Parts: sequence; C-alpha cells; structure tokens
Amino acid sequence: MKKAERIQWEREQKLNRFIQIAQEIFFQKGYDTTTIDEVAHQAGYNKRTLYHYFKDKEELFLAVVLNGLKLFNQKLQDAYNNPVDGHTKLYAMGKAFFSFFLEYPHYFNLIMTYETRNCIYHPSQISNQIGFYKNECQKIADRNTELIIKAIENGIQEGKIHTTLTPKQLMVILWGQVFGITQIIMIRQAYFKEAFGIDYTELFERFLLHTEKSLKNEI
Repeated sequence: MKKAERIQWEREQKLNRFIQIAQEIFFQKGYDTTTIDEVAHQAGYNKRTLYHYFKDKEELFLAVVLNGLKLFNQKLQDAYNNPVDGHTKLYAMGKAFFSFFLEYPHYFNLIMTYETRNCIYHPSQISNQIGFYKNECQKIADRNTELIIKAIENGIQEGKIHTTLTPKQLMVILWGQVFGITQIIMIRQAYFKEAFGIDYTELFERFLLHTEKSLKNEI
C-alpha cells in the first residue's frame, strides 16, 4: 500500500469509528444530551482529532442519520417496486414504514429528530453552504418524498385514489398521519393492548386499510 493510500485508509477508519461510536451514543441518549467530548473519549481520541472530521455535533449527528435514511429509502423503494396484490403502492409503503420502525426504532427516533431540526422543506431554504452530510441527508429525504408522490400519482392513474388535492399536498397529509400514529404507538407500545384492546400491529394494519379505503372517495 502506497503512503497516500495508507493515509486515506487510516482517515476512513477513523471517520467510520467516530460515526459508529456516535451512533451508539445517539441511540442511547438522543441528540440533546450527547456531547462531542463523550464521542471522542469513547472512540479513543481527543476532541481536537474529532474536529478534523466533523465541524460540530450536528454534522456528526447527520452522518449517523444518513445511514438510517439510506436504509429507510431502500425499504420504501423495495415496497414501491413490490406492491401487494389488490392494494395501492402506498399500502405496501406504509407497511414498509412500520416495519422499519419496528426493526430500527433507534434510527426512527433519530430520523424524527432530523425531520424537526434539519430537514429542508422548500428549495429557497437550500444554501450552497449547508455542508456535505446535510446535503446528502436532504437528497435522501427528497427521494423519499418523491417516491411517495409517485405512488400517489400511480394510484390516481389506476383509479384507486380520488382527490382534489395535488399529489404533493396529499403526500403531506399522509406523511403526517403515518408519523403521528407511529409516534403514538411508540410512546404507548409497552401497554398498548391493555390500554386499547387491540395489538398495535393490528391497529396499524387497520389504519392502512382505513386510509386506503378513504382515498377512494374524493377529498
């Protein structure tokens, strides 16, 4: 291995270690209570070394979120490409959303934090100076949005969705609904059946079926 190649390899190893350690801490403590000092210490380096790779805690957080967004996007893409017979593509994507929440709850929490803190919802807000990780996260978030809009357009073309809203407007409503019901399940998951008389997985399935049925009526 040439010297330049070795230097690059060592840099990538440090970078990946910082991201992995940060991920473990963010998973455990969330964004607000995690500190740069803690990440650097657990990675076995000082804070000055970490700042050679990430300018601040937010950038480190976005590097972790990026991994989760990529995984989430892949699940949505797979669902879009493999719809359930007799249902809209949205139905399959809703099931993929819930599957992601159940399988990767820590990523789900971080993505919710990203949605409230970092995600850009209008092109005029985008600056050339937003940074590499924020830009990459934004690309994946936009890709997820575009995929849902495509699924809505597909449902309209097939006559399974009737709406007076634009696909983008309907996407916002559906995104809010699916996030909302999932957050409620997350908060009350431990005693959900005792409290509501139904398993949360069955409730989410009923929610998807109810939503799909309602989309057949013009709103």
